[in-house]
Amino acid sequence: MNWKIFIIISVVLFIIACVLSVLYLVMRMRAVIRYNRDGLRFTEWKMWDEAIVCFSKALDIDEDHALSHYNLGFVLYHGKNLVDEALLQLKKAITEEPTMAPAWYAAGHLLFHQKKNNKDAQEYLNRAIAINPKLCAAYNTLGQIEIGLENWVKATEYFEAAITCNPDYDAAHCNLSVACMYLGRNADAITHAEKYVDLQPHFALAHRNLGNIYGACGKREIAVVALERARALNRKDWIVYFWLGCLYLQLAKYEKAIPAFQEVLCYRGNFALAYYNMALCYEAMNQKEHAKTYIEKAIELNPSLGKDLI
Repeated sequence: MNWKIFIIISVVLFIIACVLSVLYLVMRMRAVIRYNRDGLRFTEWKMWDEAIVCFSKALDIDEDHALSHYNLGFVLYHGKNLVDEALLQLKKAITEEPTMAPAWYAAGHLLFHQKKNNKDAQEYLNRAIAINPKLCAAYNTLGQIEIGLENWVKATEYFEAAITCNPDYDAAHCNLSVACMYLGRNADAITHAEKYVDLQPHFALAHRNLGNIYGACGKREIAVVALERARALNRKDWIVYFWLGCLYLQLAKYEKAIPAFQEVLCYRGNFALAYYNMALCYEAMNQKEHAKTYIEKAIELNPSLGKDLI
């Protein structure tokens, strides 16, 4: 009888041990999930340090948890701009889960934008697309790489692929408008620039981009309207003031061009082309002394501007 009791006790103890092990693993995983959930909430609120603490605690529990590595890498990159540390975490995520397309994309994005490593960036981005062909952000970043290489046709193909995946992907419409402009596809450039504004009506950059596209296509009056809207949304963007000044100069509205160039100097500091264009305005208004003052300042800052002057 003793051996039967021994066996029964052993079986019971084994079952208890198994149950406790399962409970431990469940509680462990629940803690990892909870820390990631809290970390994502802090990420949404841009409370980067608190998010890092949460994801780090998750990794203290399970150092092989791919999603925790990815989330930590994302925050280190986008929240703290700790590029090397972020890349390390993203690569760990990929090692633990090779089919995690967002990690491949994030690493490619970082390699392109921060490391200026086009070759490796393309490898990671193409891997992301191979895993998830609908990952529109990867197509968009590949297009940006091609723009840097001045491969405008290839760039448009990538941006169009991004929009095919997501017709409302605003960044791709913005980039495609620029690429089309360089290819002389003015109508397409305007279409995508306008779509970008439709998707981001309160974003100054969208209106600035539209104004630039209109201006480059010779539609100066409506270009001014778009850039004035951009200025209303962001009154410290010197580039908007500069393009506004150039448009007003082209439209012979010198009384509006001069204040625009003065705003450039206010927000950008000494800028030779702003002084040069102000000199053109005063010259056109037959105010020779003012024109002389500003052209001299322009040449002082950039002597090449005076090489064709007599």
